[in-house]
Amino acid sequence: MNQPLSTKRDKIVVAAQRLFSRFGLKKTTVEEIIRLTKIAKGTFYKYFPDKEALFLEVVEKESASLVSTIREEVAKASTSQEKMRMYLLTKIRNIAKLVNFYKVTHETLDEYWPQIEEVRKKYLAEEQKLVCEILKDGTANGELDVAAPELTAFAITIAVKGLESTWMIEESPLELEEGIEALLNVLFKGILKV
Repeated sequence: MNQPLSTKRDKIVVAAQRLFSRFGLKKTTVEEIIRLTKIAKGTFYKYFPDKEALFLEVVEKESASLVSTIREEVAKASTSQEKMRMYLLTKIRNIAKLVNFYKVTHETLDEYWPQIEEVRKKYLAEEQKLVCEILKDGTANGELDVAAPELTAFAITIAVKGLESTWMIEESPLELEEGIEALLNVLFKGILKV
């Protein structure tokens, strides 16, 4: 069930999110956003100086939502291995919702990438912090043996980040989940024969 939108600003962000994901930044106009939200043009500019500022807000919202969802699902797991599984599974199941985050087209890439990259860095750091917490907790309770949790968390999140574009275009979530299981197997059991 959808939550009622509390403010005109919220309505603008939600409408823009829909339009940007469908048409992209360049093809979406302020007029279309205004028409969809049924607000006055002045109201739009009261909250956002321009369409690009609104786009960055949408990207920020999508990223924050993903990290929040991941944290919620990880909190439900009891072991470090289950927490890591939930981190990865939740991310792949929800990555397609970051439509606008990845919808920076070639024509807007050079112009908007620096701002988008700042959002990417912020939420990558949030993911690294979460993975590091999982590793530290697992080491503290004797479940894991991780000598450098910060470095290991960095390596894991960078590896996962490298898989994102593949996850976004995969058609079968079951195949993705099998891939996650293989990744977890390597992560927890290694590849050396002992």
